[in-house]
Amino acid sequence: MRGRYLRLLLHSEIRIRSRLHPGLGFESSEPKVRYFAQSQRSVYKEIMIGLQRTTSGVLFCALFLISAYCQIFAYDLEVNQTAFLKIDASPQSGRKIPDHLFGIFFEEINHAGAGGIWAELVSNRGFEAGGPNTPSNIDPWGIIGNETFINVLTDRSSCFNRNKVALRMEVLCDPVGCPDSGVGVYNPGYWGMNIEQGKTYKVVLHVMSSGSLNLSVSLTSSDGMQTLASNNIIASASQVSNWTKIEFQLESKGTNSNSRLQLTTNHKGVIWLDQVSVMPTDTYKVDSIYLMQIIRFLVPCKQLPSFVHDCFTSR
Repeated sequence: MRGRYLRLLLHSEIRIRSRLHPGLGFESSEPKVRYFAQSQRSVYKEIMIGLQRTTSGVLFCALFLISAYCQIFAYDLEVNQTAFLKIDASPQSGRKIPDHLFGIFFEEINHAGAGGIWAELVSNRGFEAGGPNTPSNIDPWGIIGNETFINVLTDRSSCFNRNKVALRMEVLCDPVGCPDSGVGVYNPGYWGMNIEQGKTYKVVLHVMSSGSLNLSVSLTSSDGMQTLASNNIIASASQVSNWTKIEFQLESKGTNSNSRLQLTTNHKGVIWLDQVSVMPTDTYKVDSIYLMQIIRFLVPCKQLPSFVHDCFTSR
């Protein structure tokens, strides 16, 4: 049995030699190749001596190790090969660029677009980060209150045909049982919202409720303890029984570079939210409408991905 493994080993070694350098073996005149060849032969000789004293099981493992070693050696020879690239830049080989060919390149790195040039402060404002299916991923949205007071999930009840996912917020407590600060959801934006004192922020959201609505929309510190700006949305059940777009402005009374948006209530019922937006009013027209005009100039609207189309047209 041991002799059979030795014959297999020798056969493998010869086959590997031919793969390393066909017709050259280990007697290359190249100094580096010759050095590796000598090292290979020395290691191989020591292994062969040791194999004569081993059992068949260990012999099989040694065969595997030798094969791996030779593969590494072969890779070293391959990566040190010299390659040549021939380029023909003559006028005869060139092609004329059509006059009607144009385009734009924009690379989204570190929120240079969303949260940057496009000054939207809310991240995942349409609750579509998890895709069109439900339950969806609502990150980075967080929940204010525990499961005793509130139940938050997603469903496909949105008023946007191409963006069907909406946030469903079921409040289980009333003004007597809810925490004083209320329960709801919050959004930290892209690594925290930079809210500055004296600046005005436009808030847009789509809302639907199973009953009357009393929703507080606030810009606060990251822990919710400092309120920079706030507004209450109060509506009767008939006013919000269907999806309703609500817009207003908030003026910040303080500065905090790590702020968040909060939507809270202490009234029992079910509230649906979608396309929640907070944007500074001093964006110098670099907002969703402006970007949409650029995109439409380059790409027909019908060819845009559905989530891009709804993202811009929802305002």
